[in-house]
Amino acid sequence: MKKQQLQDTAAFAVAEAKRLGATDCEIGIQAGESFQIGVRNGDVEELQGSQSRGLELTVFVGQRHATVSSADFRRRSLTRLIRDAIATAKVSDEDPSAGMAEPEHLAKEVPELDLYDPAIERITVADRIRIARQCEAAAMAADPRITQSSGASFSDNRGVVVLANSRGFVGSYAGSMVSISASVVAEADQQMQVGSWYSVSRKLAGLESPELVGKIAGEHAARQLGGRSVASQVVPVVFDPQMAARLVGQFVGAASGAHVYRKSSFLHDKFGQMVASPLVTIVDDPLIPGGLGSRPFDAEALPSRRREIVSEGKLAAHLIGVYAARMLKTAPNGQGTSNLYLQAGTLTPEEIIGSVQNGLYLTGVSGPGFNATTGDYSVGASGFWIENGKLAYPVEGITIASNVVAMFNGIEAIGNDLVFRGGTNAPTVKIRSMTIAGKASS
Repeated sequence: MKKQQLQDTAAFAVAEAKRLGATDCEIGIQAGESFQIGVRNGDVEELQGSQSRGLELTVFVGQRHATVSSADFRRRSLTRLIRDAIATAKVSDEDPSAGMAEPEHLAKEVPELDLYDPAIERITVADRIRIARQCEAAAMAADPRITQSSGASFSDNRGVVVLANSRGFVGSYAGSMVSISASVVAEADQQMQVGSWYSVSRKLAGLESPELVGKIAGEHAARQLGGRSVASQVVPVVFDPQMAARLVGQFVGAASGAHVYRKSSFLHDKFGQMVASPLVTIVDDPLIPGGLGSRPFDAEALPSRRREIVSEGKLAAHLIGVYAARMLKTAPNGQGTSNLYLQAGTLTPEEIIGSVQNGLYLTGVSGPGFNATTGDYSVGASGFWIENGKLAYPVEGITIASNVVAMFNGIEAIGNDLVFRGGTNAPTVKIRSMTIAGKASS
């Protein structure tokens, strides 16, 4: 369906809900196409294309509400769906904080953010297979110790998002995404290690080459061979960009409005206070042109705007959606994140590693290991041991532990290697000290 048809469907649903007795109504519609190619050992193992569409409708009857969903966009079916939703809402419990955003808080415009690439429409199946095979071949050739392929893939999707409500908001935008990835196994001395890498972009031209993606995947598998444990101790830990991004996402998740009104997070009462090193500024910016998380408005029709969550170490914002705003008697600023990132520093990763005489360069973790209520942090870890400012040997079978507040206050250096690879991004980060639990000291 074309964007105008989807908008017409949304407008009909909103008007029909009001006609049938809803005091308010909001509807979100998504429709799109996707294609996935998977190869292993050069053979095509997966070749799948699909089309999808769906809508989610929320109706309000006073302070009672109900949400329904459907993939059937026929007018008669929508009318039945809306009647059922209103009937359900009438028998639901009242919630004084339920309701849509007030008109003054709704987005007033839909900025163009360059989120769609028409070139993706012209990719042939043969091209998709060729790219996936090139990626896998590069991964297998990256190191002689690589013995198995876990597969390589090429995927793309494109679609339209429409959001409308009974308070006058109607917005839509088209978006696309394309990605390639590879995963291989390296073996030596009866030890096996898996390594993978990926590239994802809104645009075909923004992807890393399949040869580079494959090469990095192979290097990641081979570099961890020979990993061993280390003695338990307290040392500096350098987080690589992927591990730092994961940490930033966990930290910011604890700043959600739901945590604030429930008082269920270590950040619930820290607004305006220092919660990190002055080196730390964490930004969420949904308005980056072509950004993987960019959007012209959010799921509640609130306007997209750049926010500093942490500003030079100070907690500058909680993530407050419409419901949390009513609970907290404040204005909403958006409940989710988009392009979340830790602002880059000035040091190269090599300079940061070079500042550590004895410590860990962290490249992998296992387990959630994070308690948002207390901030306690403990995860299985792997990476490389740093000796005299150099990566000395691979490390595995250890645990690292601390408290997130202490970790963020203990950030001593931030790298200049920020690259936007996903929805949450960070450069290399050095934390002053963490507890390593490994083998017992002799």
